[in-house]
Parts: sequence; C-alpha cells; structure tokens
Amino acid sequence: MSTRTLKSLMLVAQKGGVGKTAIATMLAHYLALLRGKRVLVINLDHQKNLVRPLSQSGKVTMASITSDKLLTDPKADVEVAPYVLVPGDKDALESLERQPDKHNAFAGNFRSFLRRMEGKFDVVVVDTNPNPDIRVLAAMVSIDYVLAPIQLNQESIDGIADLFNGKRVGIGRIRATLNKELKFLGMLPNLVKPVPFQRVNLEKLLAVPEYRAQLMGMKDNPTEIKDLARIPDRTVIAQIQASGQVLWEVKNHTAAREAWAEIKPVMDRIAQLMGVE
Repeated sequence: MSTRTLKSLMLVAQKGGVGKTAIATMLAHYLALLRGKRVLVINLDHQKNLVRPLSQSGKVTMASITSDKLLTDPKADVEVAPYVLVPGDKDALESLERQPDKHNAFAGNFRSFLRRMEGKFDVVVVDTNPNPDIRVLAAMVSIDYVLAPIQLNQESIDGIADLFNGKRVGIGRIRATLNKELKFLGMLPNLVKPVPFQRVNLEKLLAVPEYRAQLMGMKDNPTEIKDLARIPDRTVIAQIQASGQVLWEVKNHTAAREAWAEIKPVMDRIAQLMGVE
C-alpha cells in the first residue's frame, strides 16, 4: 500500500489561448493561500506566462534553478518553502525536444525529482506547453492528475480526440501503458460566456457519451449543463493577474468578488477530486 502523500497535477491544452495558465495561477494561489498547503509550481511552458503573475504577487519563493534542470539533472533540487515557483528558461526548454537520445532519461529524472519532493511539499502544480513534446510526456508519465481547460468553440471540440488518443501523449494511451495511476480530472470549460453558440457546443459535448464522461462535473457523473464545472469569462480575472494581485484579496472590487464567488466552488471541486484535505 502506497504511503505517498504528495499530490501532483498538470494542466494540459491542445492549443494556446484557452486560459490554461490563468487557471494554474488561481489554483496555485488557492491551494497555498486558502488551503494552507505547501505548494510547488513548475513552469514547463516556454512562454513563461505563469511566472509573471506569481512572481509579481510577492507570495512565492523563486527557485534558484530553472525547470529544464528537473529533466536534465538527476540530482536537481529546489528550496523548501511554503510556496515555491520553478521558472522556465525559454531556450533551454525548447532545446529538450531536439535531444531525442536523452528523452527517456529526461522523463526518468522528472519522475525521480517528484519523488524526492515527498514530505517537502503537499501539492505540485505543473503548467505545460500546448505542443505535445518531451516536456508534456515527462510530466504525464510522472504525475498523479491531469486537468484539461478547453474553450467552447469548434476547434477545441475537434481537438478532444487528440487529447485522449494522440500517439505520443494521448491521456488514454499514457494511462494504459506508462502511468496506470494517472487520473483525469476532466475537461474544464474556461472563458465561458452566456452566449447561445457556447451553450450549443456544450450541449454537443454532453450528447456524445465518450465526451460527456470526460467533462469535469461539480458532482459525479454529470448529465446536465448545470452539473458541469466551468470558469466564467471575466475581464477582471486577467486584470487582477496582470497586476500581480490575488483575486479574492482585492478589496472593494465588486467584479473581483463576483468572479471569485463563481470560481471558488470549482477550485473546491478540483481539491476534492485530488484528495486535498
């Protein structure tokens, strides 16, 4: 019986622009600041969109190494603090895919690193790049949970099959072969607007059994739109994150308060699905 207590989650997307990093930022803040967990955030996306809002918040300790070292250095280590961010180096991260003879070692190093974090952190949150390269593969074969933000447009819906069945890093294939402990928390509609075409696309997903089963619900086995988790499209979210603030800590701001009232139950549900007490 496993005695592991460290929970690890990665966010994946088939394309950019779905708001994946905004969700990663809010989730990391939520787990560290509201849940009081020791949180390690790893930025594997070379665009580094996660680094700015977290570092500007003044809440995190910046690791002295960059995230590429977690794949290339078998002895990589980070500072231990209540809330730590491992930033990315664009050139170093992009170079990893061009070293195919080392890919197995990269994946093994990342898995070993996560094991060494047991007892030092409670939760690891990994933000990955949209293209399915060795960074995504190394994380997926090592991680406990996957969350997939999507937008309710036809392009995102068309990409769902690749998310599960992609030859290299399809969630279903990885779960069947390389990481049988991997749990998919679901597809999480993001940037949701109260407009007809988005509702129609959500209804399309619900109408297809294999898609419906993969949507993240606010309860088990959701069958209706009202049962589904979703993150609203609110301008204030981007504004607050761009300023380095934390959404729920902004005082006397009605839009921020209303946005967080909609988002917090989703964060609670993610924590519940991960078994974070």
